[in-house]
Amino acid sequence: MNNKLFSLVLLLSVFLSGCAALQKPGTQVSSDPLERLQAGNKRFVRHRMKHPDQSAARIAQTAEGQKPFAVILTCSDSRVSPEIIFDEGIGDLFVIRNAGNIADEEDVLASVEYAVKHLDVHTVVVMGHERCGAMEAMTHEVQEGEPEHVAAIIRHLRNEPEEQVALHSGSTGEALVHQCVAANVEHGVAALRQQLSQLKGHGAEALTSVVGAVYDVQTGMVHFQQDPLNKTIEKPVYKHNDTH
Repeated sequence: MNNKLFSLVLLLSVFLSGCAALQKPGTQVSSDPLERLQAGNKRFVRHRMKHPDQSAARIAQTAEGQKPFAVILTCSDSRVSPEIIFDEGIGDLFVIRNAGNIADEEDVLASVEYAVKHLDVHTVVVMGHERCGAMEAMTHEVQEGEPEHVAAIIRHLRNEPEEQVALHSGSTGEALVHQCVAANVEHGVAALRQQLSQLKGHGAEALTSVVGAVYDVQTGMVHFQQDPLNKTIEKPVYKHNDTH
């Protein structure tokens, strides 16, 4: 009987140790949100994912509330899944998705405000992506027979000042789509920065970084704009051959 009890205790100890080991990668992370996102994306690209914060213990831990470390506004495209791309888990990212990662819609602005004001998140990433269907569509005028709401998205995107610059740049084909993706990210960053600057009680002591990024669906890499608190917004750089 004692031997059986000892065996059960030993098995339980091994099981608990294994659970702790699974949780460990999720806790050994950078305190800087952007560094953490970049590190997770590198793991994803290199196929060395840790799959943190996806255990039963994490589910129980987050049942009473959430404390994400970053907001990700990105496209609804099925190839662009932030929790996978950044190797994060339950409760880590506050994700907002729509076709074309449009930032200046009321529901998007409200979601970002909520995350910043009530969840104390101070890093917001506007992430476009290569080969975006919405961006490809907006390089042309709305076609006859286009569904009503799809047409509305295309018109919305085409009316962005940054997109007008891209559309009149003289570029065509894939190069034009690249420019439109970058222009849309630029517009989204500017719109969210302006909106967040108007939040009551949102002073310099709680400054929120709004950063642009582009996900390459071919390589799996996310290319961030650097210096997130810099007021000058530069278009993301496309580095197809970047091996990090």
